[in-house]
Amino acid sequence: MPAFAPPSGTYASTQSVTITDATAGATIYYTTNGTTPTTASAVYSGPIAVSTSETIEAIAVKSEDNNSAGETASYVISTSSGTVESPTSLTAVASTSEQTYLNWAPSSTPGVNYLVFRDTAPGFTPSTANLVCTYSQSVNLTAASGANPYQVCTTWSMTYLADNNAGQQLQASTTYYYKVEAINAAGTTSSPTAPVAVTTLGASTSGAPTVLTGLTATTESPNEVALTWNSSPATNAGTVVITYHIYRSTTVSFTPSSSNQIGTTKANLFQDDLVSADTTYYYIVEANNSSGTSPASPVVSATTGSLGSAAPFWDMSNIPTAKNVLELKFLNRTNGKYTDDQITWSATVNGAATQNTVASQPFFDMPANSSGRMYFYLGPVGQGSTDYYDFIEYTVGPTSINFDTTRVDALGIKLAARLTCGDGTDVVVGENQETFAEDRATTFERYLNEVTPAFQAEAQAPFAPYRIVEPGAGGFNAGGPQQNYYSAYISQIWSENGLTIPEAGPNGSNLGSFPDLSAAIFRHTAGPNTFNANGSLKSQGMWGNPAYFFQTEPYDHYAQFITSIAVNGQQYAFPYNDAGGYSSDVSCSNPKTLVVSIGW
Repeated sequence: MPAFAPPSGTYASTQSVTITDATAGATIYYTTNGTTPTTASAVYSGPIAVSTSETIEAIAVKSEDNNSAGETASYVISTSSGTVESPTSLTAVASTSEQTYLNWAPSSTPGVNYLVFRDTAPGFTPSTANLVCTYSQSVNLTAASGANPYQVCTTWSMTYLADNNAGQQLQASTTYYYKVEAINAAGTTSSPTAPVAVTTLGASTSGAPTVLTGLTATTESPNEVALTWNSSPATNAGTVVITYHIYRSTTVSFTPSSSNQIGTTKANLFQDDLVSADTTYYYIVEANNSSGTSPASPVVSATTGSLGSAAPFWDMSNIPTAKNVLELKFLNRTNGKYTDDQITWSATVNGAATQNTVASQPFFDMPANSSGRMYFYLGPVGQGSTDYYDFIEYTVGPTSINFDTTRVDALGIKLAARLTCGDGTDVVVGENQETFAEDRATTFERYLNEVTPAFQAEAQAPFAPYRIVEPGAGGFNAGGPQQNYYSAYISQIWSENGLTIPEAGPNGSNLGSFPDLSAAIFRHTAGPNTFNANGSLKSQGMWGNPAYFFQTEPYDHYAQFITSIAVNGQQYAFPYNDAGGYSSDVSCSNPKTLVVSIGW
């Protein structure tokens, strides 16, 4: 497979592009006019001078082998300075006595990097003297004697930076001021942002989160309350992992305890899907990290509305006691689109196949079995690619269960499940109630409106209207039109971190042994000095706040959408979405009931 050097990117001058292939004796053919190369195209014989913006596509051919897959590199040559717009909305928080965390909105000028400046005076002028380098950039700057700091000490395409450089040590209990500029390939910089101030934590401070602010509770439906709050000042994507503990009561005066804790999250929002209609609920939230727990938040309340004659979303009535391990109940939540006799479920358990409609058998007594799947169909069954279907996965032991919903392959039909267990577990995973309430066509339309064009094929024919497929099936795998979508970012990660493992392939492939690295590609959270050379993650703090996922291109827009419609953002949107604990995988002891809601 041909490889290009330098890689695709924006450059300020003419580039001398070389093309190589690992197959000895292969002949490389290439084009620069947008056509697919063949053996009738130009033969590569030496470096290609690229003085204007163009795309090179190449194949490698050896007489006894098949042609390689085509590889493409796109170059933007920006020799004029142009105007560079400033980034906006710069914020800074202190995470420790020796680290601050910055976040900003990107410049409207495409193809720029960013420069971060720090000083102890608010009116400072950005210069090389106060330019902030990451640790690895400082090493590169020292090694490249005479290098231009403005070209080395950038934060690349990212719009965040953890300032913890040992070469420019921050001091405890000290106020620092930051400004950020954008810089293009020609070296032209924008005007700086207005300065923002942040004071590092004291050296003697435990580092435990302070009491959170801005807690609100909003009734979303008779069976759901949504909580939101301001992120803890110690929450960031680089160091400290904050977990929020949610407590609920029906009395205004209550003390947070394990008996009234209803869940945890790393996000600054929580969907309580287990409330009853016509009831007032009171909530408290606490923030926790490795150093301790914040004081309890102020109490907030929400009153749910009436169901009228409708059944509750989670109808737990009339569930028989399991004779085996746990009892399943199936709920029709298609909003009248399908009747119970048009909804089919099927499973093969310990070699025995079972298939019924919800009308004929709304329950199933599940025995112990491993690596099982239960499928759900709307309408006709066995039509192949035109079936409306989906599935859940589980392993059931004599006194345990491990279970998940999954969107790794596709979103076929809306599913959610409520698991209750003898150990006190009562949890919901799957699509949230707002998504169940809207029509299928609306969900597909929302997907198309929220993702970039590269991801729209996943929800168009021939896949739609039956499913929204994962990106690999929609053209991101090797040989597909989007196979190079992550290529430049992957090369950047390997370069910035000195990775010695083989570079990931198209769509972040071949990273089965490196789940954190895979997740960092899809979420676009990897930066300089975030991974060890062997591919292991340096700090789980990268997964500390999901608000920093999916913020900078390229990233997995399919995964972003799938998690946005999931209860509390917990879903398998790609194989290693459990990195940091964001999948829909749940386990418990002494399982009792598993209620599955099936939607349209």
